[in-house]
Amino acid sequence: MCASPAGVLAWVRSAVAAALITGVYFVVPLPTEKLQDGSPELRALGCLAGVIVLAWLLGRQVARALRPGRSLGEQLAMLLTVVTVVVVFFAALYFLMAAQFHGLRTRVDALYFSVITLGTVGYGDVVPLGQGAKALVIVQVIFDLIVVTSALALIVGVWRSQESS
Repeated sequence: MCASPAGVLAWVRSAVAAALITGVYFVVPLPTEKLQDGSPELRALGCLAGVIVLAWLLGRQVARALRPGRSLGEQLAMLLTVVTVVVVFFAALYFLMAAQFHGLRTRVDALYFSVITLGTVGYGDVVPLGQGAKALVIVQVIFDLIVVTSALALIVGVWRSQESS
């Protein structure tokens, strides 16, 4: 079975998007010191707003992926972009809260922890210690389990129904 030009283009776009999103994560300054002094309520509200925007973006991307005529390759490529955004979003939040973690000192540590949390592996080398950090990890785990897996299930379900017809 040969890949369609649209499918190949979708994978190229997703790979470029993943590289750009990750690159931006590493170059944009994150004001960790200023955020530590802010009100916990305001930080929690900002985090909640970010998660809501992230869920909205994920919903839009899934809706695009489910448009009629999209191949499974295109749909999965779009999902890769969404997963990249989710991982980088939570990595940035973890990096901003690095003082509440054991073993998290760099942006790579934060990105690593976000990927490990998404994969539900948990090696124990990076551990949330503060209550805010633990709450954020809980939010990511729930977000990942419900939203990302639901998106994947929707895409695979549509693909299966298209194949059977």
